[in-house]
Amino acid sequence: MDNLSPLRHLIQSHPLIDNHAHNLLNRESATDYDNYPLEAITSSASGRALGNAPTTLPSLRATAQLSELYGRPCANWTDIQSARDELVREDHDGLIRKSLSGTHALLLDDYFSDDEDIESSSWHDSFTVSATKRIVQVEALAESTILQVSNSRKNGESVWNNFRQRFQDALGEAMDDVNIVAFKSEICCRTGLDVDAYSSDDTTLGGSLIRILDSGTTRSGFAVDDKEICDWIVQQTLKAISFKKKAGVVKPLLFHTGLGDNRVNLLKANPAYLQPLIAQYVDADIVLLHAGYPYTREAGYLASAYPNVYVDLGKVFPMVSREAQVKIVRESLELAPTNRLLWSTDGRFHPESFWLANRQFRQALETVLVDYVQHGDFTVSQAMKIAADVLFNNSNRLYSLNLTASYTPAE
Repeated sequence: MDNLSPLRHLIQSHPLIDNHAHNLLNRESATDYDNYPLEAITSSASGRALGNAPTTLPSLRATAQLSELYGRPCANWTDIQSARDELVREDHDGLIRKSLSGTHALLLDDYFSDDEDIESSSWHDSFTVSATKRIVQVEALAESTILQVSNSRKNGESVWNNFRQRFQDALGEAMDDVNIVAFKSEICCRTGLDVDAYSSDDTTLGGSLIRILDSGTTRSGFAVDDKEICDWIVQQTLKAISFKKKAGVVKPLLFHTGLGDNRVNLLKANPAYLQPLIAQYVDADIVLLHAGYPYTREAGYLASAYPNVYVDLGKVFPMVSREAQVKIVRESLELAPTNRLLWSTDGRFHPESFWLANRQFRQALETVLVDYVQHGDFTVSQAMKIAADVLFNNSNRLYSLNLTASYTPAE
C-alpha cells in the first residue's frame, strides 16, 4: 500500500466544519435563476459582469464536476441547468444531502434569513451531524437598529444616543445567545478595511448617523455606508468581544477581505489595512475571510505575527482556477501557523456551491500536502494532523463547539 494512502484518505474523507456559509434557498425558489443566478456558484461577479462567468476556467471546470454530481454528462451551462432542474423537481432534499456529504456542522451567516425564499438556519440541521450555529453580521444589526430609531428625530430625542444604546443592547443579546458563535463585518464592501482603531467623537458620529437617515426611508431601509459609523460599529463589536473573552466566552469577528463583486474597493480589500485594529484589540479573535485573495500572503503574515488572527480559506473554492487554488493553499502555509487556518465554503443559495467548494478544496489540500511530504518538509503523520486541524479541529476549538468528529482511518 502506498504510504501516502492514509493521508490521502484522511483529506478526502475527514468530516469538516464549514466555518462560514449562508442559508440555502427553499425548494420553491431553487430554480429562480432570475433572482438567484446559477452562474454565481463559480463567480462573485454581479449584474452584467456575471454574464461572462460561463467562459471562465472555474466555470468550465465546474461543468465537468457537476456532471458527476448530477449523474449525467453536461457539455455546457445549459445542460447543467437542465439536469439541475430535473433533480430539484424529483429529489431536492437528495441533492442537498449529497452536496453536504461530509459536513459535520455549518456556521451560517444568516444575513439573508429575512428573505422569504431562504430556509431558516435550524432547517439545515437535518443535513448535518451537528446543529447549525449562527453568525451575525454587525452592519445588518446596525441597519435594523437604525430602522427602529428612525422616528426619534420627530420627538426631539437624541437620535445618536438612542441608536448607540439600542445597538449596544442588541450586540449584548447576541453575545449571550448560545446559538450565535461569531460576528461578521462587511465593512470591506462598504467603506474598506482601513478601519480606524479609535472612535470619532459623538458629534461626528451623530452627523454620520444623520447622513444615513437622510439617505433612506423606513420603507426602503437605511444603508450603513458612512465611514465614521462603520468604523464605530466594528470598534464596538471588538470591545464587546474582548470584554466577553475575559469571562471565558469566545466569539470571534469575521472580516470579509479580498475577493468580492464591484462594491469592493480592491485596494482597500487588503487585510494589511487591518493591522492597527488587530494590534489595538489583541484580546479579540479575528478571522480574515476568503484567504484575503489576492492578498493571501498579507493575511498569512498577520496570522503569523498576531496570536488573535486566523485565516479562512473559503470562497476562492470554486471561484478561481485549479492552479490558483493550489497556490493559495501554498501561500497560506508560507507563514501562517497551521493551527490558525480554517476551512469554509462560503456556500449560499444553491447546494452545488457547497459541493464544488468542498470537493475542490480537498483536491488542492491533497496536492499540496502530498507534495510537501514527498519533498521531506514534514512526515505523513504531521500532514494528517494539519489536514484534520484545518478541516475540523481549528474551527471546533475557536468557536468552542465541543464536537467530536466521526472518522474511520484507512485500513
